[in-house]
Amino acid sequence: MAKRKKIRKSVRKKVNRSMRRWQYTLFFLMLCAGFLLSWMFPLRPARSESEKRDLTPFPTFTVKALCSGDFFDGVNLWFSDTFPFREAMVTANAKVKSLYGFGTRIYGLTDEQADEIPEEQDSPVIRTIDDFDAIDDTIDETIGGTIEVNDALVQNLGAIVVVNDAAYELYNFNKSVADKYAAIINYTAQKLEGVSDVYDLVVPTSVDITMPDNERAKVNSSSQADAIRYIFSCMTPQVHSVNVYNALRSHRTEYIYFRTDHHWTARGAYYAYSQLCRTMQRQPQPLDAFSEYIFEGFKGSFVSETKKSAALDNHPDTIYAYDPIAETTLTYTQKNGKTVDWKIISDVSEWSASAKYSTFIGGDNPYTIITNASVQQPRKCMVVKESYGNALVPFIAADFSEVHVVDYRYWRGNVSKFTEEHGIDCVLFVNNISATRNSSLMTALQKVTY
Repeated sequence: MAKRKKIRKSVRKKVNRSMRRWQYTLFFLMLCAGFLLSWMFPLRPARSESEKRDLTPFPTFTVKALCSGDFFDGVNLWFSDTFPFREAMVTANAKVKSLYGFGTRIYGLTDEQADEIPEEQDSPVIRTIDDFDAIDDTIDETIGGTIEVNDALVQNLGAIVVVNDAAYELYNFNKSVADKYAAIINYTAQKLEGVSDVYDLVVPTSVDITMPDNERAKVNSSSQADAIRYIFSCMTPQVHSVNVYNALRSHRTEYIYFRTDHHWTARGAYYAYSQLCRTMQRQPQPLDAFSEYIFEGFKGSFVSETKKSAALDNHPDTIYAYDPIAETTLTYTQKNGKTVDWKIISDVSEWSASAKYSTFIGGDNPYTIITNASVQQPRKCMVVKESYGNALVPFIAADFSEVHVVDYRYWRGNVSKFTEEHGIDCVLFVNNISATRNSSLMTALQKVTY
């Protein structure tokens, strides 16, 4: 009996040793396979469609970068950011996390209590040049009438609420960040006084414009009308605030915001452009002065944010894009410094469903210049924007001989210095209301203005 136990024990040890060898061997082979796979350059992606951004490029070698260690830091970042099959792994990871209720939130919206929106400052008030078209000086959240839906299918997903087949991002006012935004615009206007006119355009998002009123009343989202009213009231007289809230509300039943994405449509941007022209005492170009392009099948940021909500995924958006009928050229500079000749509106028919918003001015690039030889009187405009500005720029390009576009998230210049060096006539800041509560974005904006 004892002998049989000893034999069984010996056999188990041999089996265990054999299994461990196979485990070690398998683990070693997996490491080798991963190592070889990681260095297959053709498999390395250049862009993430789920995150809607270009991935880190391989760093440029210089002796200075080598000596400082920046070159190897760049290699490490490139290596981790462009790992083969990264997109599939990120998507799989997101799906696993979603089972536990985790997920990312657009522009970092948290569950923290929003700040109370202060009353408007006594002085100054919203200002347009010489009170031109002063009827729009007062933000009015009752314009456009009432929209209600009955028996709607509503999904409350925290930062995002889906009503039937349209999603809306909630907004929480942050006073300290809003004050910082106003201070940045005021500082720039002060620096450029006598050099260039400074305009500020804060865009409300769909939750306060097109969301059905009876569903809007049920969600905990700060009043964007009050927030914009407060931000504009903090501006100094040197800043020309462009009130687009009323213009968008008056067209709230139209297709002015995407259902599956947090951006506005080109039609929404056109109404903002028209209001900008009135503020500048200019006549806006009619919409038929632009060539129209239509791209079906757009699935925007809300689709990925909601982990492909069936209500959104099964009802993609249509993109209508407008290109000025004029003799124009566009060149943008990529994050790696390479310049590319492009089109104001590019054909994205065959692009992936999530990338079609990049039809506008080639997407988010650090710097873009558009020239328009059809404009008789030379005038230059600088647009300082985040991605909301992309759909607006094609309309602005119809009115200026040069439009210089900088995305302050990636550009590394200085607005005031650039304006003086290039003889810019006007500087336009374009931000959606959610950007004015995001401290990291405002820090990025501050870096290009101070």
